[in-house]
Amino acid sequence: MRDPLSDILFAMRVSGATPVRFESRGGYAMRFPAFRHLKFGALLSGRLELRPSNGPALHLEAGDCYLLTDGAPYASRTGDYPEIDGEAYFASHRDPDGVVRFGDGAPDKIVIGGRFTFDETGAEWMRLALPPAIRIPADSPVAAPLRTTLSLLGQEVGANATGEDLIVARLADILLVQALRAYLAMTGDRTPSWLAGLADPRLGRALRAFHAGIAEDWSVGRLAAEAGMSRSSFADIFRRRTGLTPMEYVARWRLFRIRAEILRTDRPIAIIAEDNGWRSRTSCSRAFRELFGVSPREAKAGAAVRVDEERHQA
Repeated sequence: MRDPLSDILFAMRVSGATPVRFESRGGYAMRFPAFRHLKFGALLSGRLELRPSNGPALHLEAGDCYLLTDGAPYASRTGDYPEIDGEAYFASHRDPDGVVRFGDGAPDKIVIGGRFTFDETGAEWMRLALPPAIRIPADSPVAAPLRTTLSLLGQEVGANATGEDLIVARLADILLVQALRAYLAMTGDRTPSWLAGLADPRLGRALRAFHAGIAEDWSVGRLAAEAGMSRSSFADIFRRRTGLTPMEYVARWRLFRIRAEILRTDRPIAIIAEDNGWRSRTSCSRAFRELFGVSPREAKAGAAVRVDEERHQA
């Protein structure tokens, strides 16, 4: 059974960048420029402060994880020191083992961080669902699975062991999902978004059923039955939790799935649409254009052009 969060991340075409290990001793302040699209990190030892351009500072302790979701510039600092260009420093101070080091002697702070890239539409939807900066405290009960992943990442990143790149990439994927799970568990339904619906036990049952059988016939009544709620109560709570009506959610995630498969496979568009619950090719194309700004065929052609350009650049 495909769970909703996995389905959503697949449709958004998430890809991960190899995490970097940063070991430092002594105080520093670094300014980092805007980035695409989501940065994650974890403080393995020591203390530091992250200052996003938007939102309050994050004060990190050993074992804490963080997500930066809006792509805006930010600063990383341990105290009131003159800021240096963090991107330039990382580019010029990466040692042969891949670790970036600051200061002399044994490190008193170790950070592992990386970046996940979405397609532009997926990135915008993530920004709508998440605050600019998220801290997941190490002592939070929902952070227990993260601690295991962090321990493994700490052993792998910079170790130069056989298969390190593959293991680190998979662990980074796991860390992202665990961090989003923890965020949902910590915030519940306080901030309406499409992602918040997953945190509600009753709505979550309906969403799991839908994502497991996306091609089936779905109505508000059937979703409500899966949630064990009346139709009117389900529709009202769904709208308040997610900011969407139940059928808007159904239509949008069908279209995201269709778009993901169009961009990744050579299967006929009509078959892809039908496999994802859209019986009418004409209405699918119209809804696709309304959501993404292009038709399915134009999306496919644009993806082919980008692939061809990348091959020539390589």
